[in-house]
Amino acid sequence: MFMEQFIGIVKDILVFIASFGILLASYRLWIEKDRKNIIYARIHILGVIDCACFLIFIALGEPLLAFVYLILAPFLAHAIANAAYNDKLSE
Repeated sequence: MFMEQFIGIVKDILVFIASFGILLASYRLWIEKDRKNIIYARIHILGVIDCACFLIFIALGEPLLAFVYLILAPFLAHAIANAAYNDKLSE
């Protein structure tokens, strides 16, 4: 019984920390000014959100969903960065 409560508390703390990371990264996205290579800076900030979401999935007991998210997130970030880079080339 004590161990189940302890695991529940650890999961809640993990979700709180990950949620705080998401809020902090979202704030950084909001205040970030346009500058050179801003798309890459924003993708880097979104990487923080990806890590936090991965931790939340693990804490909520969804390891398969966390694994799929861990595999797909870098591919999506690369696709966005590649599209932005190629769009700048065509200008």
